[in-house]
Amino acid sequence: MMYRALLLGCILIGGTRVIAQDWTVALDSVMHLLAKEDFFDGQILIAEKGKVLFNEAYGDLHVDGESQTLTEDTALPVFSVGKSLTALSVMLLEAEGKLRYEDPVRKFIPELPYESVTIRHLLTMTSGLPRFLETALKYADTTTVMSNPGILDLVARHQPEAGAPGVNFQYNNANYMLLATIVESVSGLPFGTFLEQRIFQPIGMRHTQETAPFLPDSLKGKPITADHFFRPYGTGTVATTATDLFLYDQALYNGQPLSQAQLQEGFKCMRLKDGSYSNYGFGWRIVNCDTLQEVYHVGDGPGMRASFQRQLSDQQTLIYLHVGSNVYHQAVYEIVRAFRKGEPYVLPQKRLRYNIDTALYDKYTGSYLSNFGLIHISTSEGRLFLRPDAIPGKEELIPSSDTTFYFKGQNLSWEFFLNEQEEVIGFGIEGDRENMGIKQ
Repeated sequence: MMYRALLLGCILIGGTRVIAQDWTVALDSVMHLLAKEDFFDGQILIAEKGKVLFNEAYGDLHVDGESQTLTEDTALPVFSVGKSLTALSVMLLEAEGKLRYEDPVRKFIPELPYESVTIRHLLTMTSGLPRFLETALKYADTTTVMSNPGILDLVARHQPEAGAPGVNFQYNNANYMLLATIVESVSGLPFGTFLEQRIFQPIGMRHTQETAPFLPDSLKGKPITADHFFRPYGTGTVATTATDLFLYDQALYNGQPLSQAQLQEGFKCMRLKDGSYSNYGFGWRIVNCDTLQEVYHVGDGPGMRASFQRQLSDQQTLIYLHVGSNVYHQAVYEIVRAFRKGEPYVLPQKRLRYNIDTALYDKYTGSYLSNFGLIHISTSEGRLFLRPDAIPGKEELIPSSDTTFYFKGQNLSWEFFLNEQEEVIGFGIEGDRENMGIKQ
């Protein structure tokens, strides 16, 4: 109640509409309160026509049990938001005549067992390639870190089946892993070095770096777990800041490092073989294929949500980096957008642990065959855990009711499905009985 009462200084609760004359002051006040209540740790930048209207950092960054205060200069992982940087690297090489978008991928990666896939297919996620992670889970040693060279060797040896290129859009990190490998093959530079020399330094992105394939110091000497044994690069392994992303945003408007005409190729929707269009360009999702008004990308990872939106029609930019937990990122993001537009919003509510009878855990334990393979449910010291097959480590399932659970740092809810006799028959996303994993 105190949390809500404190907001009265800058908002009207009930209609929950911003009433402060300067929305940036009101937003800053609310964000400080949200950070204090552990709803938000991260960075927010809002700009229009090259002018920064709002650029603030809130909360703390927690690494290996230690906390540091977040500032505007704290580099944060942005995951798939970094895909446009991988695509831009390819576009730079194309502009220099060192490759063509219609080149077959095997021209640069001859060991790849897929003959008809082109660079354009990779850029637009229309290659039909399988997910390489599934091959790694099936054949690799998941107790050791695996990056691009090892993954490619695995795929070349086991040749997982692929679909026909150009038929469907399928979001698949394998495409951008291969693009980074092509950049290395053509340029003769490690992917991170290419990014640094050709993009980060010229634009002035001083707090941005490619984090892979180097093993982070925080992992050295520690057991490899499901969170980080599979570490392809090019897929979104850049750490950066909202400020640096704004510099990148402005460089694209100002013709650096490519001209507007050259950049337009990456903002085109891909025509599929049936004549329909996919709205994924070169590392950007395109809001409207007919009128190019807005492009964006989001990045999701363990305890992280990043969003980079560029409204091209009037040069509005929104960069939202939420680190530490995925539980409240959507609710806080909606508040930020509402402040910018002067619209109503809803305050987030705390997610609590339900006081469950742990005797129920006995009927939940066992194995479930899901679309991702076998997952194993076990108990230990009065808590319930999940572990995917072939991956070391396990994550606690926190109860929200007798049959529903959630993971710390994730906003999804999961459910154990029962039949009419109250017997457990499956496990999956809450409410999605049709796609549940069947209990074995």
